Amino acid sequence: MKHFSGVRMRWASVAAGAALTVTVTGVGLAPAQSATDSSCPAPYPETDLAPGQAVHGLTVDGAAGPLGPAGATEPDTFTGTVLGTVSDGIAPGLDMIMVRLSSSEIDRVGGIWEGMSGSPVYAADGRLIGAVAYGLSSGPSPVAGVTPAADMEALLDQAPTSTAAPAARVAVPDRLARVVTASTDVTRQQLSDGFTELRLPFGVSGLAGKKRLREARSLLGIRGVRMMQTGAVGSAATPSPVQAGGNLAASMSYGDVTTAGVGTVTAVCGSEVLAFGHPMNDTGPATLTLHGADAIYIQEDPAAPFKVANVTAPLGTVNGDRLAGLHGVLGGLPTTSRITSYVESDGRSRTGTTMISVPGAVPDIGTMHLLADQDRVFDGVGAGSGTVSWVIRGQRQDGSDFRLRRTDVYADPADLSGSSAFSLYDTLSQLEDNGSEHITISSVRTRSVLDRDYRHFVIGRVQVRWAGRWVTTDPNGVLPVRAGHLLRLRAQLTSPSLGNRWVRVSVRVPHRAAGKIGALDVFGGNSGDTSGLEDLFGLSGGGLFLDSSQPAPGFGAVLRQLRRAPHHDDVVATLSLFSRRGSDLTRTGTGSAGQVVDGGVSLQVIGLR
Repeated sequence: MKHFSGVRMRWASVAAGAALTVTVTGVGLAPAQSATDSSCPAPYPETDLAPGQAVHGLTVDGAAGPLGPAGATEPDTFTGTVLGTVSDGIAPGLDMIMVRLSSSEIDRVGGIWEGMSGSPVYAADGRLIGAVAYGLSSGPSPVAGVTPAADMEALLDQAPTSTAAPAARVAVPDRLARVVTASTDVTRQQLSDGFTELRLPFGVSGLAGKKRLREARSLLGIRGVRMMQTGAVGSAATPSPVQAGGNLAASMSYGDVTTAGVGTVTAVCGSEVLAFGHPMNDTGPATLTLHGADAIYIQEDPAAPFKVANVTAPLGTVNGDRLAGLHGVLGGLPTTSRITSYVESDGRSRTGTTMISVPGAVPDIGTMHLLADQDRVFDGVGAGSGTVSWVIRGQRQDGSDFRLRRTDVYADPADLSGSSAFSLYDTLSQLEDNGSEHITISSVRTRSVLDRDYRHFVIGRVQVRWAGRWVTTDPNGVLPVRAGHLLRLRAQLTSPSLGNRWVRVSVRVPHRAAGKIGALDVFGGNSGDTSGLEDLFGLSGGGLFLDSSQPAPGFGAVLRQLRRAPHHDDVVATLSLFSRRGSDLTRTGTGSAGQVVDGGVSLQVIGLR
């Protein structure tokens, strides 16, 4: 698997920084154990390995053994032989041990599978050689790349063995390639593509259908994983055992929207756990939640077989996500942000909750949560109207609390759930990316009332009050405005379902307007046109995001901007007057229509005395 890297690389960097000060709830995290913990298998020296040496290992394949709540939890055995070692094959100072493996399930599906990452490989005397972590780039194969045990056990004191990025693709030296092709069915052409991290089966619950999964992939910026729908980890979930060769899941969130990568436990050392043999998010310090998992079966696939599993109840914290694998501690859970939604539509309702353990992922996963619960109750991606409100609570960098409330109306001809959920994303992202101070979003509570009637207004004519009467403006003319006077306007709104109506809005013309030219924009709050709002709200055109080219306004200013931002049922009039230096005078006014307003009119203006 390659790394999680969003379009903005926002949440990964925030998660890494926040992890340095993470606190836990419940049982406190146990102190780090030493690599000599008696419960840890002794590492087998790489220098003592020899080609042809017999090895064996443990992994859960779902084909046999006792079943947990929904699948296999007890490890099965595999056997194999050592092929050789690629020096610095993973990263400088981090070798890759090559082994050929066999078991009834490996033989059935054609090779090692995605989800086998972390499976321990032992020497005949029981010492740990390392963890299965890498596979052939071009398709299934019984040949695996193994992360050495000594490098993984170095994670027990949280000291990374290398700070270099892992190799995107590991080339096999000619000498070792001859050994591999002679002892397996792998061809020279396949070997020429090299080895890469085994992709993790990455499950996302709550989002049904290809459209929503594409949106989830875009929100999370996921690359190099096998993303699939999976079951949720609910409040009634039961734990699965965490043991060497058993299943392990590392989640960014759990609840209605569970987002988790599934792999295998390499070793349990007292209360500490080593797993995967390669990074998941590659953040170094981490705040992932540690879970067991129940394997259902291994799915054959021409690209690579993969494990299908259910994530079970949380058991601890993954606090290290490094080149040699994951380090976790059983007992204490990471601090989470709680996302709760209530949705009602057509006589149905639902309340759902998601817990997010990666602080910077709250905008992304919070949006996915609202999408999931609204889709479940609205029951379809389609047109409609509704009202959605939210209360966002959190803490500022100085420890003080903040709260943001907002209620708005929505109407969309194609995807009502999507338009309202991504409006929440805009708000959460602007809070998280405020550019001024580090904040923590502790909770988001939403309430949605949705229906299938698509109701909205469209702005038609705009009239101005002039000499005691209403005069229709000419879009091709120039509208005079008097300095220091109140510009009174009214916009005609039309709708097939709501009928026609007028909404009044006024704008105070600046005293310094005389002699200046500019523009008057009258538009609906749902039109997406933020033209002219930059100076008033500190926003950049085309969306409700702060202009990154300007100095950060401070978090308090961000809160004020979000509270003052137009609503979708507003008619907004923005007067912008220009000089040679650019726009230097901007005034705005709003009027409410009670229903979503789209469209707009733009007029040229000139200031008079």
